[in-house]
Amino acid sequence: MKVGIIGCAHMHVESYIRCMRELDIEIIGVYDHNEEGSEGVSNRHGIPKQESLEALFETGCDTVVICSENKYHCEYTVAAAEHKCHVIVEKPMALSVSEADVMIDVTNKNQVKLLVCHPVRFAPTMQELKAAVLSGELGEIYAINASNHGKVPGGWFVKKELSGGGAIVDHTIHIADLVYWLFDVEIDSVWAQGLTAVSDIETEDTGLLHVRFKSGELLSLDTSWNRPGNYPVWGDAMLEIISEKGRTVVDGFGRKAELFLEGDKANQWVFYETDMDMAMFENFKEVIELDKPSPVDGNAGKFTIEMFEMAYQSIEASERVTRKEVVE
Repeated sequence: MKVGIIGCAHMHVESYIRCMRELDIEIIGVYDHNEEGSEGVSNRHGIPKQESLEALFETGCDTVVICSENKYHCEYTVAAAEHKCHVIVEKPMALSVSEADVMIDVTNKNQVKLLVCHPVRFAPTMQELKAAVLSGELGEIYAINASNHGKVPGGWFVKKELSGGGAIVDHTIHIADLVYWLFDVEIDSVWAQGLTAVSDIETEDTGLLHVRFKSGELLSLDTSWNRPGNYPVWGDAMLEIISEKGRTVVDGFGRKAELFLEGDKANQWVFYETDMDMAMFENFKEVIELDKPSPVDGNAGKFTIEMFEMAYQSIEASERVTRKEVVE
């Protein structure tokens, strides 16, 4: 497995490089349309900087990891697939269902794998929850109350042209993927609200989604960037599941110890779970090297896009929208 990195805009590029190095995955080049970004990664990690996409593909990479701004995910996936490279792409996979379909089609046509970076499903707490769901421990699922909070990320994340939206794009994704993976549901309708409440940015920083699934389950999802700068961690990825067997609460960030510090220092949380990014890349490496099916494929990525796309449709229309109204 020989990897080329396309795009360095997303902060996860640092974690993914660390994971790949620990797994002895060869990283043979990095390209970013912003030369400053690729130079930074090249200098910090000793990865050869490439001047163009073509130059990156000429290195002989068989896989690319795309960590660019969201706007370019589809374009870079098409280019990689046409050069017969497997694609590992940061979430969200794309900015629209139509772009997702293009990415699925081009990777299928060129017989390369499409793997979407949804690491929370690889967290130990979520793996344990999946086992409980499969064994019937929860029984029938009635409703899910969820949150994916965070801090305002700034930079290109709050520039709609590059990100596609604000907190609703950024923080619908993880919970939507968990619900898709855990419960195998299809979206029936979405009602949503969004606004800019706590910061001076051009995208929304606050979002609330109410989702009905075709099999009857309900999801309430708070996607807000509402955590202060001194919050102990970036945020949360919480599921509160109301089911036939009772109430189950799980944090995708994992189990933690809380440290109370003296003086004016903020409290700290220490997580002691296995690194979800590492677990994901261990899986992705095996999938590519042993030619296994993608565990987080284009259909998984497309589901999360459908949810936030419908949320924005609902906000624009000021009413609940059904799936048939926005997806042909």
